[in-house]
Amino acid sequence: MKKCRKCPSRSAVSEEEIAKMVEDVRSMRGVRLVPEPEFERRFGICMSCEKLEDGSTCMLCGCIMQVRARLADGRCPYPGGGRWKNAVS
Repeated sequence: MKKCRKCPSRSAVSEEEIAKMVEDVRSMRGVRLVPEPEFERRFGICMSCEKLEDGSTCMLCGCIMQVRARLADGRCPYPGGGRWKNAVS
């Protein structure tokens, strides 16, 4: 497993930890989320990216992409403008 430069020990996150993060974000006031089909489109792009580690962590920014891909103002950090072109906001 590659170590994320921004993480002190590991980049792997359990399914339970990810589910908790997603639920926390969904319950926050004032946070705008994209519709489920847009999340699925974005995360599908992440799943095919060589910078995604362990199916969750972006090695470019250190974010858990199951969270970042849900955020209306979330952007793909891939160099050159990101890979989520034409995203719904």
